[in-house]
Amino acid sequence: MPIPSVRTIDQDTVRSFGKIQAEYEISNLTQIQTASYSRFLQTDRTSRDRLDLGLEGILREVFPIESYDGQFRLEYVRYELGKPRYTPAECRQLRLTYGMPFRVWLRLIKEQPVEEEVYLGDIPIMIGGGEFIINGAERVVVSQLHRSPGVDFVMAEETASSDRKTHSCRIIPERGSWIELLVSKRDAIGVRIDQSGKFSALTLLRAMSPDYSSDASIIRLFYATETLKISSKTEASELVGRYSVDDVVFPASHERGGEIICDAGVDITDEVAEELINSGVKAIELVAEVNDPLILRTLAEDGTATHEEALLKIYQRLRPGNPPNLDKASDLFAEKFFDVNRYRLGRVGRFRINRKFQQDISDDEMTLTPLDFINAMKYIVRLRTGDPSAQIDDIDNLGNRRLRTIDELGCDEIRKGFLKLRRTVQERMSLKEVDAMTPRTLINPKSVSAAIDYFYGRSELSQVVDQTN
Repeated sequence: MPIPSVRTIDQDTVRSFGKIQAEYEISNLTQIQTASYSRFLQTDRTSRDRLDLGLEGILREVFPIESYDGQFRLEYVRYELGKPRYTPAECRQLRLTYGMPFRVWLRLIKEQPVEEEVYLGDIPIMIGGGEFIINGAERVVVSQLHRSPGVDFVMAEETASSDRKTHSCRIIPERGSWIELLVSKRDAIGVRIDQSGKFSALTLLRAMSPDYSSDASIIRLFYATETLKISSKTEASELVGRYSVDDVVFPASHERGGEIICDAGVDITDEVAEELINSGVKAIELVAEVNDPLILRTLAEDGTATHEEALLKIYQRLRPGNPPNLDKASDLFAEKFFDVNRYRLGRVGRFRINRKFQQDISDDEMTLTPLDFINAMKYIVRLRTGDPSAQIDDIDNLGNRRLRTIDELGCDEIRKGFLKLRRTVQERMSLKEVDAMTPRTLINPKSVSAAIDYFYGRSELSQVVDQTN
């Protein structure tokens, strides 16, 4: 009887029986999840070499925490992630979370500095293809597709009553208030902060910096100017229809000395031209050419004239009913746009704004600058005048959207827990006795551990692996 031959194939050997070979290899589809979580934890780096992002970025942002009177300060030293207490199989069986202890070293600065280790909860460990074991069930945090931070220019749809199109612009931060620039039917630029009422865009510009407080400084930003010498031989036609850059007043030697002849940004009429010629004014600074009077019309509708007036007007918009107070108005404006903890463009937002306006602002500048706002207004003017280098953005294009992965999503949620922790620490600093004050007595770990548990276990982006999105 013949003995049949038996061929064995190793399990690790993969044989392809297809006639057409693949032109490229299939990439690792879970790399986005695993790489982003690695950036979030930075377990492959020592505490000294960690970059300012992920967990490390949150801790550097929140700390140091100072007491209200400035006598005590709680500083961040480093954090460490320990070894898990249970294996994945044990966590599945016992319905536990597979995670590693999250410990932070803090230093309390007082007469005798105290440095202690504080336990803030367990950070879940990513296994397999990007999933976690949360309370015994495998869950995954899905990525989120959203509009990229930065600046977008769009054109409003035509209305049935008018064929004219109006341009608008949105400055979208990673964290903070949206700013929307709108061209009104009267050809003036208005601005809206979040859902507040609309007001003049130049009011916001004046509030940003005292350098742009006067009408003359604003006109010089957007228009080229020239100086015209005036004498008795000057023809009125050389002045009529032109725009003065600054307020023009009668000379002191004139009987009407100090009285304004014409206001800045207002076109000169025949009557005003005759007064200028006969007033004894030697020269006048005029707008050289007006391709689009948009800024001049916006200036005419602006109800403020100084930096302080602009701050108070915005304060009344954002805090209606509160009595006007210049110090409170200045603090509110600084918190809303110049405090990186409350307003942050993000690296993507800063990159897109710099690329759009071809401006040279540092990539580390995370807040809005006056130059960003000025260039946004100039870009609207370029769109209206038909500049071929100015283009409308397609907000539905995927090039204007980005993927928010687990590192960004986790930072947003866990940061809320640390901000709550900061308020608790400041309150305890004012109540505790100095001798009994240590990092462990000041810290309430539940603020952070609750934020971690919510993000991984109960947030809308945390889904059971078996379920389809």
